[in-house]
Amino acid sequence: MSTLSPSEQAVAQFVLLQPDRVLRMTLAALAAESGVSEPTVIRFVRSLGLSGFPELKLLTGQSLASGTAYLHSAVAREDKLDTVVDKVFDSSVYVLNTVRESLDRAALARSVELLAKAQRIDLFGCGSAGTLALDAQIKFMRLGIPAINYADTHVQRVAASTLGKGDVALCFSYTGALQDICKIASTIRAAGAKVIAMTRANSPLAGLADEVVGVDTLEDHGIYLPQSSRVAYDVVLDIISTSVAMKKGRTAVEQIKRTKEISAEFLIPPDAKRRRKAGTASAR
Repeated sequence: MSTLSPSEQAVAQFVLLQPDRVLRMTLAALAAESGVSEPTVIRFVRSLGLSGFPELKLLTGQSLASGTAYLHSAVAREDKLDTVVDKVFDSSVYVLNTVRESLDRAALARSVELLAKAQRIDLFGCGSAGTLALDAQIKFMRLGIPAINYADTHVQRVAASTLGKGDVALCFSYTGALQDICKIASTIRAAGAKVIAMTRANSPLAGLADEVVGVDTLEDHGIYLPQSSRVAYDVVLDIISTSVAMKKGRTAVEQIKRTKEISAEFLIPPDAKRRRKAGTASAR
Protein backbone atom coordinates (compact mmCIF):
# COMPACT_ATOMS: atom_id res chain seq x y z
CA MET A 1 0.00 0.00 0.00
CA SER A 2 3.03 2.25 0.05
CA THR A 3 2.22 3.56 -3.44
CA LEU A 4 -1.20 4.88 -2.36
CA SER A 5 -1.86 8.48 -1.40
CA PRO A 6 -2.68 9.20 2.29
CA SER A 7 -6.41 9.48 1.51
CA GLU A 8 -6.36 6.24 -0.49
CA GLN A 9 -4.53 4.54 2.38
CA ALA A 10 -7.42 5.57 4.64
CA VAL A 11 -9.80 3.64 2.39
CA ALA A 12 -7.44 0.65 2.31
CA GLN A 13 -7.18 0.67 6.09
CA PHE A 14 -10.96 0.56 6.44
CA VAL A 15 -11.21 -2.35 3.99
CA LEU A 16 -8.48 -4.21 5.87
CA LEU A 17 -10.03 -3.73 9.30
CA GLN A 18 -13.72 -4.10 8.44
CA PRO A 19 -14.09 -6.17 5.27
CA ASP A 20 -17.43 -7.61 6.39
CA ARG A 21 -18.94 -4.10 6.53
CA VAL A 22 -17.59 -3.25 3.08
CA LEU A 23 -19.76 -6.03 1.61
CA ARG A 24 -22.92 -4.19 2.76
CA MET A 25 -21.80 -0.66 1.87
CA THR A 26 -22.34 1.61 -1.09
CA LEU A 27 -19.46 3.55 -2.58
CA ALA A 28 -20.75 6.70 -0.90
CA ALA A 29 -20.95 4.96 2.47
CA LEU A 30 -17.38 3.68 2.22
CA ALA A 31 -16.20 7.19 1.36
CA ALA A 32 -18.02 8.64 4.37
CA GLU A 33 -16.74 6.00 6.79
CA SER A 34 -13.18 6.44 5.51
CA GLY A 35 -13.38 10.22 5.77
CA VAL A 36 -12.62 10.79 2.09
CA SER A 37 -14.46 11.84 -1.05
CA GLU A 38 -16.18 9.45 -3.45
CA PRO A 39 -13.65 10.22 -6.23
CA THR A 40 -10.91 9.12 -3.81
CA VAL A 41 -12.57 5.73 -3.39
CA ILE A 42 -12.80 5.42 -7.17
CA ARG A 43 -9.09 6.27 -7.51
CA PHE A 44 -8.27 3.71 -4.84
CA VAL A 45 -10.22 1.00 -6.68
CA ARG A 46 -8.54 1.86 -9.98
CA SER A 47 -5.09 1.88 -8.38
CA LEU A 48 -5.68 -1.80 -7.57
CA GLY A 49 -6.37 -2.49 -11.23
CA LEU A 50 -10.06 -3.23 -10.60
CA SER A 51 -12.92 -2.37 -12.93
CA GLY A 52 -15.02 -0.71 -10.26
CA PHE A 53 -16.46 -0.77 -6.75
CA PRO A 54 -18.54 -3.94 -7.38
CA GLU A 55 -15.35 -5.88 -8.15
CA LEU A 56 -13.79 -4.63 -4.91
CA LYS A 57 -16.78 -5.99 -2.99
CA LEU A 58 -16.60 -9.28 -4.89
CA LEU A 59 -12.92 -9.81 -4.10
CA THR A 60 -13.46 -8.77 -0.49
CA GLY A 61 -16.19 -11.40 -0.20
CA GLN A 62 -13.92 -14.05 -1.72
CA SER A 63 -11.15 -13.19 0.73
CA LEU A 64 -13.52 -13.57 3.68
CA ALA A 65 -14.64 -16.96 2.36
CA SER A 66 -11.05 -18.18 1.90
CA GLY A 67 -9.84 -16.75 5.21
CA THR A 68 -7.09 -14.61 3.67
CA ALA A 69 -6.90 -10.84 3.50
CA TYR A 70 -7.52 -9.19 0.14
CA LEU A 71 -5.20 -6.29 0.93
CA HIS A 72 -1.91 -6.95 2.67
CA SER A 73 0.06 -4.60 4.83
CA ALA A 74 3.52 -4.08 3.40
CA VAL A 75 6.45 -5.43 5.38
CA ALA A 76 7.85 -2.56 7.40
CA ARG A 77 11.43 -2.09 8.50
CA GLU A 78 10.43 -2.27 12.16
CA ASP A 79 8.45 -5.52 11.80
CA LYS A 80 9.52 -8.47 13.92
CA LEU A 81 10.34 -11.79 12.26
CA ASP A 82 6.99 -13.36 13.23
CA THR A 83 5.16 -10.46 11.59
CA VAL A 84 7.24 -10.77 8.42
CA VAL A 85 6.49 -14.51 8.26
CA ASP A 86 2.74 -13.88 8.56
CA LYS A 87 2.69 -11.05 6.02
CA VAL A 88 4.67 -12.89 3.37
CA PHE A 89 2.69 -16.12 3.78
CA ASP A 90 -0.63 -14.24 3.76
CA SER A 91 0.38 -12.46 0.56
CA SER A 92 1.37 -15.69 -1.19
CA VAL A 93 -1.73 -17.59 -0.06
CA TYR A 94 -3.99 -14.78 -1.22
CA VAL A 95 -2.32 -14.58 -4.63
CA LEU A 96 -2.65 -18.35 -5.14
CA ASN A 97 -6.33 -18.34 -4.20
CA THR A 98 -7.02 -15.37 -6.48
CA VAL A 99 -5.31 -16.94 -9.49
CA ARG A 100 -7.01 -20.30 -8.91
CA GLU A 101 -10.42 -18.61 -9.03
CA SER A 102 -9.67 -16.42 -12.05
CA LEU A 103 -7.75 -18.93 -14.17
CA ASP A 104 -9.33 -19.53 -17.58
CA ARG A 105 -9.46 -23.33 -17.57
CA ALA A 106 -10.53 -23.55 -21.23
CA ALA A 107 -7.59 -21.43 -22.42
CA LEU A 108 -5.30 -23.48 -20.20
CA ALA A 109 -6.56 -26.72 -21.78
CA ARG A 110 -6.03 -25.36 -25.29
CA SER A 111 -2.52 -24.25 -24.38
CA VAL A 112 -1.65 -27.70 -23.04
CA GLU A 113 -2.96 -29.26 -26.26
CA LEU A 114 -0.79 -26.94 -28.38
CA LEU A 115 2.33 -27.71 -26.35
CA ALA A 116 1.70 -31.46 -26.39
CA LYS A 117 1.44 -31.48 -30.20
CA ALA A 118 4.15 -28.90 -30.96
CA GLN A 119 6.97 -29.80 -33.33
CA ARG A 120 9.21 -27.31 -31.55
CA ILE A 121 8.81 -25.34 -28.32
CA ASP A 122 10.68 -22.09 -27.67
CA LEU A 123 10.53 -20.23 -24.37
CA PHE A 124 10.79 -16.46 -24.04
CA GLY A 125 11.03 -14.20 -21.00
CA CYS A 126 12.63 -10.78 -20.60
CA GLY A 127 13.97 -9.29 -17.39
CA SER A 128 12.90 -11.08 -14.21
CA ALA A 129 10.51 -13.27 -16.24
CA GLY A 130 13.56 -14.86 -17.86
CA THR A 131 13.88 -17.16 -14.86
CA LEU A 132 10.39 -18.48 -15.60
CA ALA A 133 11.50 -19.43 -19.11
CA LEU A 134 14.54 -21.21 -17.68
CA ASP A 135 12.38 -23.07 -15.17
CA ALA A 136 10.03 -24.13 -17.98
CA GLN A 137 12.98 -25.43 -19.99
CA ILE A 138 14.05 -27.65 -17.10
CA LYS A 139 10.50 -28.93 -16.54
CA PHE A 140 10.04 -29.86 -20.20
CA MET A 141 13.52 -31.39 -20.35
CA ARG A 142 12.57 -33.75 -17.51
CA LEU A 143 9.63 -34.87 -19.66
CA GLY A 144 11.91 -35.59 -22.59
CA ILE A 145 10.51 -32.63 -24.51
CA PRO A 146 13.14 -30.42 -26.18
CA ALA A 147 12.39 -26.80 -25.32
CA ILE A 148 14.79 -23.94 -25.95
CA ASN A 149 15.31 -20.90 -23.73
CA TYR A 150 17.35 -17.91 -24.85
CA ALA A 151 18.82 -15.55 -22.26
CA ASP A 152 19.92 -12.80 -24.64
CA THR A 153 17.16 -10.50 -25.93
CA HIS A 154 18.82 -10.06 -29.33
CA VAL A 155 19.09 -13.83 -29.76
CA GLN A 156 15.44 -14.15 -28.71
CA ARG A 157 14.34 -11.86 -31.57
CA VAL A 158 16.42 -13.83 -34.08
CA ALA A 159 15.14 -17.19 -32.77
CA ALA A 160 11.56 -15.93 -32.94
CA SER A 161 11.95 -15.34 -36.67
CA THR A 162 13.00 -18.96 -37.26
CA LEU A 163 9.79 -20.46 -35.87
CA GLY A 164 7.07 -21.61 -38.22
CA LYS A 165 3.86 -23.56 -38.63
CA GLY A 166 3.57 -26.36 -36.09
CA ASP A 167 5.89 -24.61 -33.62
CA VAL A 168 4.79 -23.07 -30.32
CA ALA A 169 6.31 -20.24 -28.31
CA LEU A 170 5.58 -19.84 -24.61
CA CYS A 171 6.11 -16.21 -23.60
CA PHE A 172 6.35 -15.10 -19.97
CA SER A 173 5.83 -11.60 -18.60
CA TYR A 174 4.67 -10.38 -15.19
CA THR A 175 3.27 -7.14 -16.66
CA GLY A 176 2.70 -8.04 -20.30
CA ALA A 177 3.79 -4.52 -21.17
CA LEU A 178 7.53 -4.80 -21.86
CA GLN A 179 8.38 -3.70 -25.40
CA ASP A 180 10.93 -6.48 -25.92
CA ILE A 181 8.59 -9.38 -25.22
CA CYS A 182 5.80 -7.77 -27.27
CA LYS A 183 8.14 -7.36 -30.25
CA ILE A 184 9.19 -10.99 -29.89
CA ALA A 185 5.55 -12.13 -29.86
CA SER A 186 4.83 -10.08 -32.98
CA THR A 187 7.81 -11.65 -34.75
CA ILE A 188 6.62 -15.14 -33.81
CA ARG A 189 3.11 -14.50 -35.11
CA ALA A 190 4.51 -13.11 -38.37
CA ALA A 191 6.60 -16.27 -38.76
CA GLY A 192 3.47 -18.43 -38.56
CA ALA A 193 4.00 -20.06 -35.15
CA LYS A 194 1.55 -20.11 -32.23
CA VAL A 195 2.06 -17.83 -29.23
CA ILE A 196 0.98 -18.79 -25.71
CA ALA A 197 1.33 -15.90 -23.27
CA MET A 198 1.52 -16.44 -19.53
CA THR A 199 0.86 -12.91 -18.32
CA ARG A 200 -1.85 -10.45 -17.27
CA ALA A 201 -5.04 -11.19 -19.18
CA ASN A 202 -5.69 -7.69 -20.51
CA SER A 203 -2.08 -6.71 -21.25
CA PRO A 204 -0.52 -5.76 -24.61
CA LEU A 205 1.24 -9.14 -24.75
CA ALA A 206 -2.06 -10.93 -24.22
CA GLY A 207 -3.45 -9.10 -27.23
CA LEU A 208 -0.67 -10.54 -29.40
CA ALA A 209 -1.11 -14.16 -28.28
CA ASP A 210 -3.10 -17.04 -29.74
CA GLU A 211 -3.78 -18.32 -26.23
CA VAL A 212 -3.51 -16.49 -22.92
CA VAL A 213 -2.91 -18.21 -19.60
CA GLY A 214 -3.89 -15.22 -17.50
CA VAL A 215 -2.09 -14.89 -14.19
CA ASP A 216 -3.72 -11.79 -12.75
CA THR A 217 -2.32 -10.64 -9.44
CA LEU A 218 -2.33 -7.37 -7.56
CA GLU A 219 1.09 -6.76 -6.07
CA ASP A 220 1.94 -4.53 -3.13
CA HIS A 221 5.14 -2.89 -4.32
CA GLY A 222 6.51 -2.06 -0.87
CA ILE A 223 10.28 -2.25 -0.60
CA TYR A 224 10.35 -5.24 1.73
CA LEU A 225 7.50 -7.30 0.27
CA PRO A 226 8.65 -10.02 -2.16
CA GLN A 227 7.06 -10.64 -5.54
CA SER A 228 4.26 -12.97 -4.52
CA SER A 229 3.06 -13.29 -8.11
CA ARG A 230 6.14 -15.42 -8.82
CA VAL A 231 4.62 -18.11 -6.61
CA ALA A 232 1.47 -18.14 -8.75
CA TYR A 233 3.44 -18.33 -12.00
CA ASP A 234 5.42 -21.29 -10.63
CA VAL A 235 2.24 -23.14 -9.70
CA VAL A 236 0.55 -22.49 -13.06
CA LEU A 237 3.71 -23.62 -14.84
CA ASP A 238 3.62 -26.82 -12.79
CA ILE A 239 0.01 -27.34 -13.87
CA ILE A 240 0.99 -26.92 -17.52
CA SER A 241 4.00 -29.26 -17.38
CA THR A 242 2.04 -31.89 -15.45
CA SER A 243 -0.84 -31.72 -17.93
CA VAL A 244 1.51 -31.98 -20.92
CA ALA A 245 3.13 -35.03 -19.29
CA MET A 246 -0.30 -36.63 -18.95
CA LYS A 247 -0.95 -35.97 -22.64
CA LYS A 248 2.37 -37.60 -23.56
CA GLY A 249 1.48 -40.68 -21.52
CA ARG A 250 3.96 -43.51 -20.92
CA THR A 251 6.75 -41.78 -22.86
CA ALA A 252 6.81 -38.89 -20.39
CA VAL A 253 6.49 -41.22 -17.39
CA GLU A 254 9.51 -43.27 -18.47
CA GLN A 255 11.52 -40.11 -19.09
CA ILE A 256 10.66 -38.73 -15.65
CA LYS A 257 11.80 -42.01 -14.09
CA ARG A 258 15.13 -41.82 -15.93
CA THR A 259 15.77 -38.21 -14.91
CA LYS A 260 14.96 -39.03 -11.29
CA GLU A 261 17.36 -41.97 -11.36
CA ILE A 262 20.12 -39.75 -12.72
CA SER A 263 19.36 -37.02 -10.18
CA ALA A 264 19.57 -39.57 -7.37
CA GLU A 265 23.16 -40.33 -8.36
CA PHE A 266 24.16 -36.83 -7.26
CA LEU A 267 22.87 -37.36 -3.72
CA ILE A 268 25.03 -38.53 -0.84
CA PRO A 269 23.78 -42.04 0.13
CA PRO A 270 22.18 -42.25 3.62
CA ASP A 271 24.76 -44.81 4.80
CA ALA A 272 27.60 -42.49 3.73
CA LYS A 273 26.06 -39.74 5.84
CA ARG A 274 25.96 -42.04 8.85
CA ARG A 275 29.59 -43.10 8.33
CA ARG A 276 30.65 -39.47 8.09
CA LYS A 277 28.87 -38.61 11.33
CA ALA A 278 30.38 -41.65 13.06
CA GLY A 279 33.86 -40.68 11.90
CA THR A 280 33.42 -37.16 13.22
CA ALA A 281 32.23 -38.46 16.59
CA SER A 282 35.17 -40.89 16.96
CA ALA A 283 37.65 -38.14 16.11
CA ARG A 284 36.42 -36.22 19.10
